[in-house]
Amino acid sequence: MTDLKKLLIPGILLLAFALRFYGVNWDQNQHLHPDERFLTMVTETIDWPADIPEYFDTAHSPLNPHNRGFGFFVYGTFPVFFTKWIAESVNQADYSNLTLVGRQISALFDLGTVVMVFFISSAMAIKKRYGKKKDYLPVIAMFIYSLYVLPIQLSHFYAVDSFLVFFLTVTFFLNQKIMGKENNYRKAVLYFLTGLSFGLALTSKISAVLILPALVTGQLITLYKNRKFLPWFASNLIFIIVSLLTVRIFQPYAFKGPSLFDFSLNAAVLENWKQLKNLGTPESTFPPAIQWIKTKAFLYPLKNLLFWGTGLPLGLIAVTGSIFSLLILIKTAIGRLKIFGWKKGYFRMGQSEISIMMLIIWISSIFTYEGMQFAKNMRYFYPIYPAIAIISAFFIHHLLMKLKEKLNHLTYRFVLVIGILTALIYPYSFMSIYSQPHPRIAASTWIYKNIPADSVISGEHWDDYIPLSLPVNGYIREKYKGIEFPLYDPDSREKWILMEDKLIETDYIILTSNRLYGAIMTVPERYPVTFRYYQLLFNGNLGFEKIAEFTSRPNISLPLLNLCLTPPFANYGWIALKDQKCPLSGISFVDDYADESFTVYDHPKVLIFKKVKQVDYLEVLGT
Repeated sequence: MTDLKKLLIPGILLLAFALRFYGVNWDQNQHLHPDERFLTMVTETIDWPADIPEYFDTAHSPLNPHNRGFGFFVYGTFPVFFTKWIAESVNQADYSNLTLVGRQISALFDLGTVVMVFFISSAMAIKKRYGKKKDYLPVIAMFIYSLYVLPIQLSHFYAVDSFLVFFLTVTFFLNQKIMGKENNYRKAVLYFLTGLSFGLALTSKISAVLILPALVTGQLITLYKNRKFLPWFASNLIFIIVSLLTVRIFQPYAFKGPSLFDFSLNAAVLENWKQLKNLGTPESTFPPAIQWIKTKAFLYPLKNLLFWGTGLPLGLIAVTGSIFSLLILIKTAIGRLKIFGWKKGYFRMGQSEISIMMLIIWISSIFTYEGMQFAKNMRYFYPIYPAIAIISAFFIHHLLMKLKEKLNHLTYRFVLVIGILTALIYPYSFMSIYSQPHPRIAASTWIYKNIPADSVISGEHWDDYIPLSLPVNGYIREKYKGIEFPLYDPDSREKWILMEDKLIETDYIILTSNRLYGAIMTVPERYPVTFRYYQLLFNGNLGFEKIAEFTSRPNISLPLLNLCLTPPFANYGWIALKDQKCPLSGISFVDDYADESFTVYDHPKVLIFKKVKQVDYLEVLGT
């Protein structure tokens, strides 16, 4: 390893650590992430069984969420068990501290993914082509993954996703190592470890199965290279058995039990999965599902990945790198594709090409499946981020080698520095949301200072209410009367007669995110009156005027500049676009119109409207 690499690797790890651990208490113990709240309640409530037989006794184990009052539980249990164990080990197992421990564990696992990206890239054997001293692919790959914003954001949440992605990268790496080994006891150990890792991925989230096409491809190539079927079959049998046993041990309540070797599935879990599937359909009346009714397969997640998950510079590199890698595979397969001046036979089907093929399959299998689904939450595509980082690094590495040949030393260094600085802009700006007050906390403080006590303040169901009670004398939400607007209910005469009474009583309408107006206004045919309600609210014809707006957008603070960069395709929550504020100095990246899940937890837009006159609500709404 060169001296420069010895400096770069710890430097990148330190950068990745800072990006993932900075601002871990971003909501100041207010628990503003609903999935976190649920997981924290489950983690706090479950108890360790008295012995091993009770652990596997699904019907009676106190560790089973179904036995502790949580009738609907569709998460993997390994992350919950692991977080509870760690939290109790450090005496931080109360409700508030559990969330913080869970977030730090998420960050730690994603930092582990950064390391695994380095190892996977190192195993691609690029040094055989470029020479050991010129092989910077692993360093570039871990640097790129370190900067991806979606993994950074999800590292700040106590959820199961970072567990899933870490174990998937470990599984892929071990599968990679298997392909380079002859049949011996060391290879059997690798199959054992691969099964263990894949099993832990499954016990984090069932969607881990989507990496199987890449693993199967690797195993078929291994069989083809070695031509020894029985050892190969026996080794894969080890993988399957270990995977199943790992799932049986760490996701015990997916099975009836109580025997360790009883693999019959638990009917309650099957029913939960069925309920979850039914909730995520266009016909569903489940409120969170409305946001995806009009979204386009593949295009919607690709747009969110390019602009927000990776950031536009790294997103474009990911797309270019994927195309580049596919061309290499085609070149390798047919041996006569002549582009970019490549010579025939320049690329041989070596370890690097095999790894690239497996990475492309990893990306395409997950993106294809998830991109076709009705629900297209950004975090569902998180598992492809390590793979696209490596593919991107492969392209950049090749490009840098070409530039180094064509440019003089000074120009090459200048291009390199500009490229690094460009890549740093978006993740650096994103970290500003963790140095600013959370919009709901900032809005709550403003309310206590500016809205008289006993005022009637509305909140929308399926969203968090404010003001929040704050650790300041007198800042308690009970100072105000809260009233709920059931706007997700189907439009009907009865709904709006009820809403008229509520609007007459309300002094201030508060939207604590774009969750409802963003989703509802994409389907005016389903919510014609509610659509009209939001139009009137935002244009001032409902008798309310906007008096305050609170945001915490990605921002780079610069003096003498006030610029908000808004993408041209704003759709989700578009009604707020015409009068959005740009309060921060410098450059702000307006992600208000990204996938709801990207903003609604850690940096939602909060809007406050004050009643200025009473109107005939049913008349202006046309109902």
